Amino acid sequence: MIQILQYYGRYRGFRDRFGGLPSWARAVLFVFAIPGIVLLLLSLLAFAVSLLALLILTVPVYRLLAGLTGSVRDDSPDDDFVPQQPVTVVQDAPRRHVDVKIIE
Repeated sequence: MIQILQYYGRYRGFRDRFGGLPSWARAVLFVFAIPGIVLLLLSLLAFAVSLLALLILTVPVYRLLAGLTGSVRDDSPDDDFVPQQPVTVVQDAPRRHVDVKIIE
């Protein structure tokens, strides 16, 4: 817990020092931070592209292997499903009263 308070104190100190800078100094700092921001965005884009490449390469192979082994399950509901027996709904079923004693 003390560690969290120390980190929060450091954050507050940085925020106060940064907020105390004149606006032109903050603009210069932002200009120098732009390459880091661009690199961060490019790394996120590279992660998304690599994840997409992984899915593009593995999903067809998975479908092929699942089709060859016969382990494909179709979980989609059938539109032409007809129940064999009519379903009856009992609305006024008799209810029983149950007494419960909790012993600790």
